[in-house]
Amino acid sequence: MASILPNVSARNAAFALYQLDTPAVHPDSVIRCIKAINEYKPALASVAQTDPAVAIALVNLFRQHNIEFNFENLNFEQCVNEIPTNKILKTFLNIKTFDITGFHSQIPIAKMNGISAVRAYTAKLIAAQTNMNESLAFFAALFADIGLLALAELYPKSLAGMYEDAAGDSLSLLRMEKENLGLTHNVISRQLAQKWLLPQVVADCGWLYCSPAADKLETLPNFEYIMIVRLADIIAKNIDNGGSITIPSAIPISPDDVNEINEKARNFASQLNTAEEKPESQIIKQALMTLLDKPVEQNITDFQNNVWNAVKPVVSTIEAAGIICGLICKKLNVQKACIYLNAGYEAVKTIGDNTEFMTFEAMPTNQQINFADAGTTQIKLDAIGQMFLQTMQDLDVLAIANIVTQVLTSKSAEEYNLSIAQALLENFTPAVRPTQPTPPTTPAPQPMIPPLQPQAKPQSSQTPPTQQTTVQTPQELQERIAEIAAGAAHELNNPLTVISGRAQLLKQQETDPTKRLMLEQITEKTGQAYEIVGQLMSYARPSSPQIRTVSPFIMINNCIEKVNARYLDEPVDITIDSSIENLSDIEVDSEQIVEAISQIMYNSLESYESGNGPVIISGSEHVQGFVEIRIQDQGCGMSEETLQKAAEPFYSDKPAGRQRGMGLALAASLLQNNGGKISFDSQIDKGTTVSVQLPKTGKSE
Repeated sequence: MASILPNVSARNAAFALYQLDTPAVHPDSVIRCIKAINEYKPALASVAQTDPAVAIALVNLFRQHNIEFNFENLNFEQCVNEIPTNKILKTFLNIKTFDITGFHSQIPIAKMNGISAVRAYTAKLIAAQTNMNESLAFFAALFADIGLLALAELYPKSLAGMYEDAAGDSLSLLRMEKENLGLTHNVISRQLAQKWLLPQVVADCGWLYCSPAADKLETLPNFEYIMIVRLADIIAKNIDNGGSITIPSAIPISPDDVNEINEKARNFASQLNTAEEKPESQIIKQALMTLLDKPVEQNITDFQNNVWNAVKPVVSTIEAAGIICGLICKKLNVQKACIYLNAGYEAVKTIGDNTEFMTFEAMPTNQQINFADAGTTQIKLDAIGQMFLQTMQDLDVLAIANIVTQVLTSKSAEEYNLSIAQALLENFTPAVRPTQPTPPTTPAPQPMIPPLQPQAKPQSSQTPPTQQTTVQTPQELQERIAEIAAGAAHELNNPLTVISGRAQLLKQQETDPTKRLMLEQITEKTGQAYEIVGQLMSYARPSSPQIRTVSPFIMINNCIEKVNARYLDEPVDITIDSSIENLSDIEVDSEQIVEAISQIMYNSLESYESGNGPVIISGSEHVQGFVEIRIQDQGCGMSEETLQKAAEPFYSDKPAGRQRGMGLALAASLLQNNGGKISFDSQIDKGTTVSVQLPKTGKSE
């Protein structure tokens, strides 16, 4: 794979694309939707099945109205019938569209949608022949090019020429996108699918269906669907020219079946072109008349965006609830809002601009929280707690509750530091014990650079052995660190939560720019303190690895995404060598190894004065039973003294204000936890190569 986001423009492009909450819709599709709603609402399903942007708009509507559905058997008609007509109409009257007569006139949006529709229809037929889930195959193919639609929306002039020059060849288009934009639509498809909460099979297919490297990823859980989407795409793009069809060897389907599917796809494409509707002003007029006497609906989508933007990672669940109550009152014109949390019997209430936090010994009554007046609405937030609203507005309370439940559930999951600390305290074995004679044993294999290098203390002949105490081994010293980390988390997490939460609430009401900046700095620094405590605990007592078969190619790409997320406002130059694509699978805990290699990448980037690389990732299999991954930089390098201490916690030769010195220590600990090894080769002013060896699949056998 080529260089990942090597310049500022590419970084800005990636950031802008990821901010998209929904894709733009072709105006003709909007007209077809409005006509279907006014004449026969279930017909809206037909439009959704031929336009990925319309399908995503409907999926968002289902979620806002708390309608249960599953992509494995999603029935658009049934779900659409559960939503009031005026709400669907308002959605499509307000939806953003492509400017096909101006800004987007050079992009063949209708053609792109047509290919997606035929590809989805064809994928469903192939899935039926190969005993795969037809619905999942359909949506994986329909949404496979959402990244391409996103590029068309934001960068139409840049994409228009490349799309024409590629002439339907996906690989050529990807290459030109990389050269001209610094990023590719298949990676964008994967990121947007994950952001928009589409199934993982959609993310995997959008990312890999047009990549030759996918042929080597048979162990990938969604490999069969990727191949189905690839074959469906080949058929969809060869309908007009009648070209030969190459069947991927991984799909158990005969040439005769493919020919039959190809003929059905051709007929479907012909019907699709005939059924296209042209804009009619009367349709819009009728839709507006339908809405005249309907109550005003609050913009739930904007409220959802405001909530997710306001609730930062460092705030606690109760602080997040306080922020949400403030937004409900401010953005939705609610007189009073209260959220009660089952965990801890805590509640927070907002009246106007005043927010009050409360604790109880049991579930409070409406009188206790001052919500016994007429006009109070009470709704359950699943297992999280209860929400109370008092307003004269006509609100979609179910949609609001759904958003609040999602956010607070996420916050509850994030509060892991304190729970880990408590577990360490409860299960802690004392690290200092009497010295006793031990029989000679064969030394266990050690990593090339161990995480810890404690110095042994001399024993005194004046003290009886049964009374002498000393730290004997790195493992015992790690127990000490675990105890310190647990105590630190216990003592620091609560005050940090209060500080960061209060800073968030104050910042919402503060208008002075200088004071707002100070409050933002408080929030940022408390977040760093959380991270330090978490890293120290992960180093001292990493969790037991969940070993499974992993593709190094996918794992390294996950590392790249993690690094990009951290350096969101800065350009980073990381190149993945083609050797990574050909490496054998490994057996590790993917999450732990991604964290370890990401920490090494952070360290490599920080070795440059600019802090942005370049860094090169390569791999080989020259060590029996292991896959080796190398992270190479040309930065400042390390001296011999620094190399000896590189994997010690909190050691750093950087000036104050840069890295905290936990990165390589944490990486070494996690690698050792997975049976891996780490070594360094470095020269001052010439750079460093960090080599990571990970066990191949089947090595343990």
